[in-house]
Amino acid sequence: MPTVGTLFRRPTFRYGPGHRGADLVAAPGTAVLAAREGVVVFVGPVAGRGVVSVDHPDGLRTTYEPVTPSVTAGTRVAAGDPLGVLEAGHTGCPSVACLHWGVRRGKVDYLDPLVLLRPSRVRLLPWDGVDP
Repeated sequence: MPTVGTLFRRPTFRYGPGHRGADLVAAPGTAVLAAREGVVVFVGPVAGRGVVSVDHPDGLRTTYEPVTPSVTAGTRVAAGDPLGVLEAGHTGCPSVACLHWGVRRGKVDYLDPLVLLRPSRVRLLPWDGVDP
């Protein structure tokens, strides 16, 4: 698990205040890797910071900032493929550099990206030895 500088905070209403992602502490120049397979759909500056967005087959979109990109829009990526390198200077970061990592479903349904890092739960149920 990476060190988390700032946790996700869901806004209480659609355009309300919150923190729509998690800030992961890392050194400037650290490789930023795709969380899952998908297609890069946006590469460019937003509010003066480099941003990369990847659409995934299940309808989720992950975003990564501030990043100096090494990919272009339309690039297919696998989980773990490099997207670029981390830039310093993310506002609110408790360290020299943090990757702001966001996940959303649709246009405004932001999710906690850290759930993508957690293993899925396995639950065992009683079994009487007879197959249904």
